Amino acid sequence: MRKNFILISILSTALIAAGILVTFAMAHANSVSVEADVVNVRSGPGLAYDVTSQVRKNDVLQVIGEENKWYKVRLEDGNSGWVASWLVKNTSVSAASNSIAVVSSDGGLNVRDKPSTDSAVLGVLNTNDQVNVVSEQDGWAQIQYQGRNAWVSSDYITIRNSTTKSASKDLQSISIRENETNIRNKPDLSGSVLEKADSGETYEIEGVQGDWYQVKTSNGNTGYVANWVVDISSGGEMPQKSKTTKLSEATVVLDPGHGGNDPGAKGDKGTVEKSATLKTAKAIRSKLESAGAKVIMTRNSDEYVSLRDRNKTASKNQADVFISIHFDSVEDSADGSVSGQTTYYYKKRDKELANTINDSLGDALSISNRGARVGDYYVVRENEQPALLLELGYLSSRQDEDRINSSSYRNQIADAVTEGLSNYFAN
Repeated sequence: MRKNFILISILSTALIAAGILVTFAMAHANSVSVEADVVNVRSGPGLAYDVTSQVRKNDVLQVIGEENKWYKVRLEDGNSGWVASWLVKNTSVSAASNSIAVVSSDGGLNVRDKPSTDSAVLGVLNTNDQVNVVSEQDGWAQIQYQGRNAWVSSDYITIRNSTTKSASKDLQSISIRENETNIRNKPDLSGSVLEKADSGETYEIEGVQGDWYQVKTSNGNTGYVANWVVDISSGGEMPQKSKTTKLSEATVVLDPGHGGNDPGAKGDKGTVEKSATLKTAKAIRSKLESAGAKVIMTRNSDEYVSLRDRNKTASKNQADVFISIHFDSVEDSADGSVSGQTTYYYKKRDKELANTINDSLGDALSISNRGARVGDYYVVRENEQPALLLELGYLSSRQDEDRINSSSYRNQIADAVTEGLSNYFAN
């Protein structure tokens, strides 16, 4: 009995130590290298989540988070996903990993899609431009460029010594990639959180200490943010927010307004908004899925879903776009003369998306276009993802109500939204 107890104690200690080592390794991994021939990238930290893409042996991935022994990684196309930690290995392919580099080429430096001179050129960097180097391998440096991972020749960049502070006059700005990014009181993961920053927020770099940028918080305190969770500016301009570049790679959340004990507006001919929004959302889903997009509905039947849960669906699935479908009504319009379609957004970041979708709707629909406007609606105001609310006609107008009940009108809406999203992602 005593021998068994000792054996169990030894095994328990070994397992705990292994767990500590794994946790420590994960917490300090800035980049990982794929060990298996092919590794699935999933939408969340677990085998139950959908496979969104794949990576191959020896690919180097930038780690931006970890949970449940899974790494959240930044992919070459700028998107993020999750890979199992036991299928990759921590890598320190060079001392330059996650460091600032300065372009030393006299005639401009090509930024390429892959670490090869045969790959596509994404742009050109000029002499003295600064870039954030994720890793180096075989004479190529993986960098952050306009919100995505790209490659440049290591021969034409100079790596700064990341263990010392740099003069602030030589530094530029950083842009936060993900919501709820921690700004800490010291350059270490054990540092206390001074404040949290959201995607798109910018900070001036005060200095560099190891793998951390020194910044000023909103209260004027000195803070630090890890360099693997931000993008650095180039040529004085902030990088574009990382986003999907093809509709076929996008995740779109469609939100049929109202539902269950919330019927919404009702037309003179008996059309109930909650039913019309569901039919329209299903038509849009069909078109988007035919174009290759991944579509998630906040409801698929006549059920009540809270506004908060609708937004949670978007954030949980890291939607590229959230679109809420509605039909308007004016109670005081005695003759039903108020008609038309309106596109609403709330955040300035979503204005371009709203204009693009609204332009497509305006071109496709046989109804007046009331334009893209700021609208203080919960599902767009409180949404972490890019979000729109579409009012696609007035149920208080008999003419509009007839359109809303027409399958041909729903198909026109679906075609317009699909075209608008395709244009948005392409540009």
